[in-house]
Amino acid sequence: MLSFVERHVVACLLGAVAAVFLIYETSVHFFAYTGDAYVDSNVIFLAPEVSGPLVAVPVKDDASVATGASVAQIERDPFALAVASAAAEVALAEQRTKMARDAIAESMAMVAAAQASWENADRERQRVQSLAQTGDASAAALDEANRNALVASAELRKAQSLLAVAEGLVSVRQAERETAVRALDKARYDLDRTRVAAPVAGRVAPLAMRAGDYAHAGKPLAALVSNDNWHIVAAVNERHLARLRVGQTVWFTIGSDPWRLHEGTVRSIAPGIARTPSEEGALPYVPLDTDWIRLPRRFPVLIDMGPLPGTQPLYRGADARVLIWF
Repeated sequence: MLSFVERHVVACLLGAVAAVFLIYETSVHFFAYTGDAYVDSNVIFLAPEVSGPLVAVPVKDDASVATGASVAQIERDPFALAVASAAAEVALAEQRTKMARDAIAESMAMVAAAQASWENADRERQRVQSLAQTGDASAAALDEANRNALVASAELRKAQSLLAVAEGLVSVRQAERETAVRALDKARYDLDRTRVAAPVAGRVAPLAMRAGDYAHAGKPLAALVSNDNWHIVAAVNERHLARLRVGQTVWFTIGSDPWRLHEGTVRSIAPGIARTPSEEGALPYVPLDTDWIRLPRRFPVLIDMGPLPGTQPLYRGADARVLIWF
């Protein structure tokens, strides 16, 4: 046997290569393996909605926090003063609105008095006009009655105009009050946002902030790795895509516990990828390992980790190895 191998070294090597190739090509019909995988979870970047100096940072690096727990506290006094100022503006606007409504009542009384005066003057004008026709009233008396009626009519129109102005002023004062109320709501909202809280339960990444630092609105202060949505992102060779299905069994190991095999399932398969890093859009890009060998494309496959997240601490970004059964 040994002499046969010695005489046919090249043939044996080619046969061995062919056998390995055949075994590999057969295996891809039953399972897919990749070491290009990592543990992932939701990461929330905590950024304040208002700016100000930090007076307290009640959490430490890698601390576990519950939903709603305080992570940082911004100086409250300037925002409390803004709330007090806005509340005073609301009170002033309410007083102005009340005065405008009182002015309407006064204007309505003036209109009623002017209406009564005009009616009396008009009746007197009609009476004097009748007497003048029979010669019982002088022309001077008729002129005076006409003049009094015109004056009363003008006073009535003036009172009606003042009433319209008072009604318009009420609308203006009500709008001013609404604006003041909105400003008060915004001031209260800003005051409430001086406390930066954890929106979900998780662990705080290493902190870059300290008490005394100045926090800028919209600029992240800390990162929170959520306790929810732990999964593995595996880059799977495109030749396996035709046989991949959601729900298929997955065996995997993770870098933080490399010698223990865990069971999971396929959660989702990316329907497309970006061909270049600069390609616009939200499609994922999976980089190739080299530029001088044409490698097959790989597609992100999300894998549920089964009960593992509830049994031991996990670390986002840790390496993983995945074997998917078809």
